[in-house]
Amino acid sequence: MTDGMFHNEPDGTTPLDDVSGLLRDDITTREQLDEAEGLNIVSAVDWIDRGRLGDVFTVSFYRQLHRRMYDQVWEWSGVLRSETGAQPNIGVPPAMVPSELGRVAMEFAESWQARSESLLPFIARYHHTLVWVHPFNNGNGRWARLACDAVVERLAREPRLVWATDTLNADSSERSTYIAALRQADAGDLQPLEEYLSEQNPDR
Repeated sequence: MTDGMFHNEPDGTTPLDDVSGLLRDDITTREQLDEAEGLNIVSAVDWIDRGRLGDVFTVSFYRQLHRRMYDQVWEWSGVLRSETGAQPNIGVPPAMVPSELGRVAMEFAESWQARSESLLPFIARYHHTLVWVHPFNNGNGRWARLACDAVVERLAREPRLVWATDTLNADSSERSTYIAALRQADAGDLQPLEEYLSEQNPDR
């Protein structure tokens, strides 16, 4: 297998320069990788739907969710960047990941309990913050969306959100809008991300 299948990634994805953690020798193309990850993620979604999750605002839950999403494909599933020797690239410095993730978990647990805002603005803030920390080597966007879905399903007792009519994992106009909204949130403006979620979920 070569690294070539990871070139020309969709905008906003973390470059996958190191494939040494890939668990399957039969994966040789980006399409095969996407399919394998997709099937793995289905099992994580089923766990959210059926499992006893416990507290969804904990570092333990965050790691378990990421592990369940990628454990059939990647050796580093559920492993924080601070534990992999990763270099600073996107998100907080690797050494700060555990403390920042713990801070986020505590902050949003308290924010949920005292919540006065409606669901979508809360989810927009939560999603952006999880992506901003960028705790894992890869898969952070999909992981953050599922972490938000766990809040929606288990705490708000509502159906999972629609994040896109097609897929956010490949180049599309929706992905471009979503990535642009995240970048505006990085600059302190959450309104575009809230508007994106509202457009995808008009009945919420």
